[in-house]
Amino acid sequence: MPNRRLWLVSLLFVAWLIWAETSFQFYDHALGRDLQLSASRVSLIAGSFLVPYGLLQIPVGRLLDQGQIDRWIWIAALMASGFSLTFAFSTDLVGLMLSRMGTGVACAVAFPASALLARRALPANRFALAMGLTDSLLGWGAVFAALIPLVFPWTDWRQLVVFQALFLAVMVVLPVMALGRGLPSPELPQNHGGLASSVHWNRAGIGKVIKACLLYAWGGGFVFGLAQYGLISGLRVWGAERTQWMSLSMSFGIGVGMVVAGWLGSRSSRRGLVLLTGTGINVLALIALLQLPNQAGGLLGLAALGLGLGLGCSVLAFPIAEDAAPPGQTAFTVAIVNTTGTVTGGVMSIVSGLILEASGPGDLSPVLAVYGLFGVAVAAWIQLSSAPVQSEA
Repeated sequence: MPNRRLWLVSLLFVAWLIWAETSFQFYDHALGRDLQLSASRVSLIAGSFLVPYGLLQIPVGRLLDQGQIDRWIWIAALMASGFSLTFAFSTDLVGLMLSRMGTGVACAVAFPASALLARRALPANRFALAMGLTDSLLGWGAVFAALIPLVFPWTDWRQLVVFQALFLAVMVVLPVMALGRGLPSPELPQNHGGLASSVHWNRAGIGKVIKACLLYAWGGGFVFGLAQYGLISGLRVWGAERTQWMSLSMSFGIGVGMVVAGWLGSRSSRRGLVLLTGTGINVLALIALLQLPNQAGGLLGLAALGLGLGLGCSVLAFPIAEDAAPPGQTAFTVAIVNTTGTVTGGVMSIVSGLILEASGPGDLSPVLAVYGLFGVAVAAWIQLSSAPVQSEA
C-alpha cells in the first residue's frame, strides 16, 4: 500500500515536469521582451531543459533500480523546485540556462521512478495500463499548460514559475518524505540480490527492446516534430487561434489514446492489433488534416483528435520493452525507451524546420511521407515478428 500511494504522488511529479516544460512556450515571448533577449537566445533557454532531461534518464534509471526510490523522488523534486525558483529570479542568459538545465537534471528522475513504482505496487498485468496513465500526462499536461493562462492570466511570467516551484514542494516533496517513512525496506536487498544474479540480456530481448524504442521514437518524433502543429499550420497557413485549438484537440486525444491503449494492451496478445489499428487511425487522420479545406473547422478538429488517439498506441512501447528485459531492470528499460522518444523528438523538430523551409504553402507530401508511413511500418514489423504468446488469465 505505501508503494501504491507513493506511485500516485509520483504521477504528480511527472505531470509537473510536463506542465513546467510546456508552459514555457506560453511566456517565452514575455521573457525575451523583459530581459531583451533575441529569439535565438530564448530558444537556447528552451532547449536547455530537454538535453539533460533526456540524456540523464538512462544512468538515473540504472541507479533507481538499485536504490531507495522514495529518497530519489523527494530529493529530485526538491532540486527541481529550487532550480525553478532560481530561474524565476534570474536576470541574465547564463543564470536562466543553468537553472533550467538543473531543473531538467532533477526531472530525469520522475518518469523512470514512477514506472518502477508502478511495477512494484501493481499487478504485473496492470503495468501497461499504469504506463498509459503515466504517459497520458504528456497530453493532459499540455492541455493544462494551455488553459492556465486563459483561466489565470498572470501579469508576470515570474509569478507563474514561482507558483510552479511552490506547488511541487508542497504537493510532491512533503508527501513523499512522509510516505517514505512507512515504506518497507526488504525490497532493497532483494533487488540487489536479483540484480547481481539474474541480469542477463539475451539477443531476443535486446531485439524486442529495440523495436519498442523505434515505436516510441515514432510517437515522440511525431509529437515534438509537429511542434504542436507548428509544421502543419505553417504549410496550411492557419492562424494562431486555429493552431491553438488544434493543438488542444491533439493533446486531449493523446491523453485519452494512451489510457485506452494501455488498458487494451494489458494483455500482450492484443498489442499487435492495437498498434496496427492505432497507426492506421493516425495515418487516416493525418491525410484528413492535410487534405481537408481550411473552412472545414469541425472536421479538422475531429482529425486532430483522431491523430492524438492514434499516437496513443505508442505507449505500448513500455510494456513491450519491460516484458523483454531481465527482472529488476524496469527503471533502466523505461528510461532507454523514453530517452529514445525524447531525442528523436528533438531531431524531428529540426527535420520539421527543414521541411517547412524547403516546402511551399500547400506542399504537404513530405509531411505524409515522413510522419505517416514510419509508424505503420514499425507496428507491422512488431506484429509480424512477435513470437506467439500464451493466453493470459
